[in-house]
Amino acid sequence: MTELLVAEKLAVGYEADPDILNDISLTVSHDEIVAVVGSNGAGKSTLLKALIGLVRLRSGSIRLDSTFVEGMPPSEFVKRGMGYVPQSDNVFESLSVDENLEIGLRSRSDIALRPRREELYSSFPTLAERRRQKAGSLSGGERQILALARALMPRPRILLLDEPTAGLAPRFVERILDQIQAINRSGVAVLMVEQHTAAALNISDRGYLLRGATSEKARAIADGATLTIL
Repeated sequence: MTELLVAEKLAVGYEADPDILNDISLTVSHDEIVAVVGSNGAGKSTLLKALIGLVRLRSGSIRLDSTFVEGMPPSEFVKRGMGYVPQSDNVFESLSVDENLEIGLRSRSDIALRPRREELYSSFPTLAERRRQKAGSLSGGERQILALARALMPRPRILLLDEPTAGLAPRFVERILDQIQAINRSGVAVLMVEQHTAAALNISDRGYLLRGATSEKARAIADGATLTIL
C-alpha cells in the first residue's frame, strides 16, 4: 500500500522540559487502520498532537503524501487532509449538533455545508434525530459520534483519534469501534491511540506500542495485527 502519513525520527517536548518522545517513526498507508497503544503517560496523546501540528517538533519530519508539513499551523494540516479528534473537550457543548458540524467546515470554504452535513446525517442517523439538540445534553457515546462526524466534515484522507472509547460503557465501546471501521471502509485512513489494547489491535491492520521516550525495533503478533514496539 502507498504511504499516506510518514513520521520520521520525531523528538517532541514542552518548553524547557526533556523530550517526551525521542526518535519516533511511524507510517500509515491509504485506507489503513493503525493503532498506537501503551501505558498512561507514555506520550501517546502528545504524539498525535505533534502529528497534527498542535505541538512543535524539536526534530524530525512529517510527510503527508509527498509534502513535508512539519511547522505548518493545524489549520493547514486540515486543509491538506488530516482530521483530529481529541480525547476530551471534543464538542462544543453549548452549540447544537447542527452547529457543531458547521464548525467542522470552518477551514474548508470549498465544501458546501448543507449537502455535506446531510451526507453525514445519513451515515450517523442518531445525530440526525438530535440535530437541534445541544451537544452538552448528549450521552458520552453520542458526543463521541458527533466528534467523529465533525472531524469528517472537511473530507479528511486520514483521521487521528485520541482515545475514542475512553470513559464509554462497553456497548458504546463496541459501537465506536464499529463506526471507526465503517469510516475506514469509506476510504479514510485512521491512526488511533487506544487504551483498550486488544480491541484496538483487533480492528487494526498494524499497531505501535509506545514505551516512554526510547525506541527499539521489535515485532510481535496480537489478534491478527502486527505490533511494532517503539
